[in-house]
Amino acid sequence: ELVSLLDHEARKLNDLASRLVGAPALESTEFEPQPEPLLLSRLMKAAIQELERSEDRARFHVGVPAHEPAVFADRELILTALAQLIDNALKYSLPMSRIDVGLRLKEATVVLTIRSKGLVVADADRERIFERFYRTPGAESFTGGTGLGLSIVKTIATDHRGSVWAEGEAGYGTVFALSLPIEAGAGVGTVPGAQ
Repeated sequence: ELVSLLDHEARKLNDLASRLVGAPALESTEFEPQPEPLLLSRLMKAAIQELERSEDRARFHVGVPAHEPAVFADRELILTALAQLIDNALKYSLPMSRIDVGLRLKEATVVLTIRSKGLVVADADRERIFERFYRTPGAESFTGGTGLGLSIVKTIATDHRGSVWAEGEAGYGTVFALSLPIEAGAGVGTVPGAQ
């Protein structure tokens, strides 16, 4: 058990180190995403399946629209952003509570939302939580964190001409939303070849 715990913590440290090294590169003027047509629902399901614990995977309920257009995005970067949002939802929600994932069309974008029960982000912190190293008051009562995850998500969203935001639900928890533009020329409906 001790060896297993050490291995788990070592992997977490390695992941943190990768984030620290990779974050400045995302902001480099030389950095260029490699976009392709992708379905956010498939990427979200893939990111959830990467979770180690089956009980964590079971907490997520993904609602997929009947006709989902593709977004034009870098697969690895969007997977990184989704993994950060998933990790955030797990850390700051009540243990074993349901986490709802939804997708909807809004003008020329696909909006993915993650709604969890637990920490409620105050209106005053809705912008600041996306700043590097900032942690909202009350977050320490849930779990430790670096304050890097959401700043990485914001950088990735911006690099894709998208956006990310949070809305607190009084008495319940928080909804995080990631909005990405629909692939140019894609109509409503599943796009052939989208991953």
